[in-house]
Amino acid sequence: MLIGVNDAWENYGPENYPPLLRPMEPHIREIYRRMKTELPDAQILYIMPFLIDAVEEKFPFHKMLDEYRELLKAVALEHGATVIDMQKIFNEAQKTTAPKNLAVDGIHPTDLGHKVMADAIEKMIEYC
Repeated sequence: MLIGVNDAWENYGPENYPPLLRPMEPHIREIYRRMKTELPDAQILYIMPFLIDAVEEKFPFHKMLDEYRELLKAVALEHGATVIDMQKIFNEAQKTTAPKNLAVDGIHPTDLGHKVMADAIEKMIEYC
């Protein structure tokens, strides 16, 4: 499951800092409640949202997204999900690959960005 970046982006703006995390939280909790109720045997892998540094104007968004990510991670762990921090994966990938080659707009991965994600997810699944 990969959710959260749109919630953060929708409320983003330097004038909206600090972010209003509470309006999102009940919806995230409802998603987990429904999954546990409707799919009680499902194992959940939560992929934390990320921002790739391909667009300089979006760099300030990191601060707001990081606060959303902490809340999302806490709720995921509270509900027994396995969590993969895709921001850390992309931070590492950006050391050897130009960010625009991973996501032209910083949010939606390119084919190479999706490969980076798939490789990280595959490793996590093998680990679990």
